[in-house]
Amino acid sequence: MKKLFKLAIILVLLLTLPLYMVMAGGKKEEAKPEGEKAAEETGNLERYKLSEKPVVIDFYFVVGVAGPLAQVIDGMVEEFNNTHQKILVQPVYAGNYNQTMTKVQSAILSGIPPDVFVVEISELYTLLAIDGIIPLDKYIEKEGGDTFTGQYFDALYGNARAEGKIWGQPFQRSTPILYWNKDMFAANADRLKAAGLDPTRAPQNWDELEKASTILTDREKGIWGVILPGGWNDWIFEAFVYQNGGKLISKDAEKSHFDSPQVLEALKFWYKLTNELKVSPPLRPWNQTPIDFSSGHAAMMYYSTGGLPLVRKQSNFDFGTAFQPKKVQYGTPVGGGDFHISKGIPPENQDAAWEFIKWMTSPEMAAFWSRESGYICINKKGLDLPEMKKYLEEFPNAKVAAEQLEYSFPKIMAPNFQEIRKVFVANLDAMMQGQQSPEETQKKLHTSVQKILDEY
Repeated sequence: MKKLFKLAIILVLLLTLPLYMVMAGGKKEEAKPEGEKAAEETGNLERYKLSEKPVVIDFYFVVGVAGPLAQVIDGMVEEFNNTHQKILVQPVYAGNYNQTMTKVQSAILSGIPPDVFVVEISELYTLLAIDGIIPLDKYIEKEGGDTFTGQYFDALYGNARAEGKIWGQPFQRSTPILYWNKDMFAANADRLKAAGLDPTRAPQNWDELEKASTILTDREKGIWGVILPGGWNDWIFEAFVYQNGGKLISKDAEKSHFDSPQVLEALKFWYKLTNELKVSPPLRPWNQTPIDFSSGHAAMMYYSTGGLPLVRKQSNFDFGTAFQPKKVQYGTPVGGGDFHISKGIPPENQDAAWEFIKWMTSPEMAAFWSRESGYICINKKGLDLPEMKKYLEEFPNAKVAAEQLEYSFPKIMAPNFQEIRKVFVANLDAMMQGQQSPEETQKKLHTSVQKILDEY
């Protein structure tokens, strides 16, 4: 079935290959050698240092949240190039997560892969199915094994491990959190207290979320109690399933659990908020959601930690961040993107790619990226740097994402995850817009997802 899956991807992407050949500039006439055997025989994992000229590596990267983060990445790459004379990284902004994965797939299958790239963490099984990446274990062992990985939050490796190996290095990682307008809560303190709620903190469970959203919705002023955003609503909904003690897909990516009572209860809760109580808009674009919140058109929103810089810059009120409210437990999927190294490239390029990855995820750069982007500071040593301590003291809202990792789960993964996402998002969209019931949504999701898993 894996061969059939790979063949299907090739057939779908055949028409797009000329575009990516053009993007590659025709600089490589044939696939690069793998170089794995040479690395194992020599034990030298810094072969780029043997090159007379700088080893040039292409870096495809993604920006998945609102904000000018492409320029930040370009600046980080420039600093790396200025301090590593033997390596020249060429950054290529490849679009959002879906666009970047499509470009990476096409480049790999055309035999001209980028040397290093960042894609959404749920794509690991697809990358393995097309035999496009190398495991990073040999590099990690060289850096000290557990001592090296111990720098990073262990929860972030959940979507990087498969087949007993580590295939990705965490980079721009996040969790969805709850943002709340403290001023709006304070202005409605009496009504919130009358409902048994504490206006000085965010809701801590689904019942409190429903009550607060109902009280804070003001249709005359165009204010929503809460926004369950579209676009990546599958990621947000996954959190609700974990909060209810459920799961969506088995760890081996063979069985759908969309037919569980926990999933149905979460679907009914979303339907109630959007269609019955009408305290959340039927569908708001992902990147529009933090703009709505920052302009005072919502009392609360579910959104990535990556939205923190934009909200901080644009809001003129006091806001807070909090764990997502629980049902039977706290729970959230991790999110974001990991670094990967392509398989079909020269060994010196692979080694150079690892040197770049190691630098980008160092304590200093992880802390810098976190401050600029709002993503989690993935390197725990980065949290101890004076500049990071000062930042967190001045902006404690940035602490929530890392603290919530204690209750995190790996994001669902499966081969052909793009197809699963399309089905997932399309059905959530239809339900949120009142076009189908929670029961119909559950049935369609379970049947469609299981079919995709069976085809693999």
